[in-house]
Amino acid sequence: MDYSVLMSVYSREKSEYLRLAVNSMLFQTVPPKEFILVCDGPLGPELNEVVQECRSSRPELFNIVTLPENRGLAGALNEGLKACTCEWIARMDSDDIALDIRIEKQFKLAQETGATLLSGTVAEFAGLMDKDETHSVARAEMIMSMKWEAGNLELPRRSLPATDEEIRRFARKRNPMNHPAVLMRREDVEAVGGYRTDYPYFEDYDLWLRMLKNGVKAANEKDVILLMRADEGLYDRRGGKKYKAYMKAFRKRMLKEKDCSRWDYFTSVVIRSVVAAMPSGLRKKFYGRVLRK
Repeated sequence: MDYSVLMSVYSREKSEYLRLAVNSMLFQTVPPKEFILVCDGPLGPELNEVVQECRSSRPELFNIVTLPENRGLAGALNEGLKACTCEWIARMDSDDIALDIRIEKQFKLAQETGATLLSGTVAEFAGLMDKDETHSVARAEMIMSMKWEAGNLELPRRSLPATDEEIRRFARKRNPMNHPAVLMRREDVEAVGGYRTDYPYFEDYDLWLRMLKNGVKAANEKDVILLMRADEGLYDRRGGKKYKAYMKAFRKRMLKEKDCSRWDYFTSVVIRSVVAAMPSGLRKKFYGRVLRK
């Protein structure tokens, strides 16, 4: 089955992270037919160099979509969706690393279950690129070539319910898919209008809820299929007044559209408000000990 990789990058990303993320998808056991890379606003010289490398090395594969100004993740991905031509779309973030069997496992799961919205377990890591550049590159190559067995990596994992029924139940309280590891059918995304820009931080969660409500069947791969970068910035973004305000607005939307019960709404808002008010270091520990395995 053919698929498009959909990735967005913006100016604050690191060029070495982008290069690793791109290569991890190029090294898939089931390679992509096309790679849509959305430049979300001006990038700067180092990121532009990586983008140019992509364009010149595989012009038949890469479709570079350049936006004149930063639109945010939802807006950038919607522009990328317009450029996708394959039946299937594999989301990928510009700072994560997909294991080389990711897509192979997801297509196998799609055939076994009939699901057309799939993600899977991700393992969180930090500090891949350390001061010893040679050592860092070696570690990255080992990850992408699967010389590190994902099952033996002692990293926090975000595991999710596997079946469609379990996913729908889980979605009433928490995001049921890991966005950087999602494989979805293009017509299903288009049927609900793509990403909405009204809910920053929750644009993916919002999309899954609308797709599930529209009858899309979902499934999650139990094995680790992607390494997600979980540096300090990740936990900084999940706290503060702005995040709390967006979280409440999104939960109100869920309640209004009957995607959750009043009790689900109340408990989610209370717990997430407390977590958002924590210092970043404490918040990181909470995620690691309570929400990760």
